[in-house]
Amino acid sequence: MENCTFSNSERVVLNYILDKGTHIQNMTIKEISEETFTVPSTLIRIAKKLNYNGWNSLKEDFLKECEYLEQHFVDIDANLPFKNNDTIMSIAGKIAALEKESIEDTLSLITHDDLQKAIQIMRKASCIHLFAVSNNLLITQEFKHNMSRIQKDVRIHGLQNEITFDAILAQSDSCAIIVSYSGETYVLDKIANTLNNKNIPIIVITSIGDNTLSRKADCTLRICTREKLYSKIATFSTDRAITYLLDVLYSCMFALDYDYNLNLKIETSKTIENGRFSTLDILKED
Repeated sequence: MENCTFSNSERVVLNYILDKGTHIQNMTIKEISEETFTVPSTLIRIAKKLNYNGWNSLKEDFLKECEYLEQHFVDIDANLPFKNNDTIMSIAGKIAALEKESIEDTLSLITHDDLQKAIQIMRKASCIHLFAVSNNLLITQEFKHNMSRIQKDVRIHGLQNEITFDAILAQSDSCAIIVSYSGETYVLDKIANTLNNKNIPIIVITSIGDNTLSRKADCTLRICTREKLYSKIATFSTDRAITYLLDVLYSCMFALDYDYNLNLKIETSKTIENGRFSTLDILKED
């Protein structure tokens, strides 16, 4: 609504809707058009431009998003979580609170059916291809490491000029995870098109609301969505949300064969790390 191109009359209506937020819940198309001195068909055109079948479906999603934004991060700005006059301990406390809230927020967005579908896609796949860009790509390394310890092949594709080539060569019995906060990254959109053409299942990890990648996914998992694209100190909230969601996916995969995976993890670690020791009782193995 804020970023797409609209006519002057459409922009008047959109500015009104954005300003009113959840207060439009009980308003009809006629009432909104009268308040904005436009015609009812303007709202229909807006809905069509935003890829909705009609005004009611757009209104429903808009109200859900407004409610989400009003209920989360009341006290901490995810973009500027601390100020220039904060003490170092105040900064430490605010970052801790922000990351904790990011995890809780992401948990509230997970549904059983979406998570179950993602796990089944991963379980059936001979290989999991992981596509992301920038710092999101760095976050995925730990997920690959953990999955390799339970004998699940995860391949991270990071070379910008090669990832489309990698998608083309992906085997039909594999699957893909695409991580994108905005869901509008051009190179990842090309990857999604290639994977769709090969009928390779796609799990997308992205923000709330409608975006290009979520429309092309077989399964979409939503993350905490409070950061702007650029005007922020760092991606504290997004990074923590993505890490948490990847940890959930790994843990659910682990739980599919819990006893075997636990024994495998312990026995291989004993062999690899047999030289490690500690004088602290809390770290000592039995």
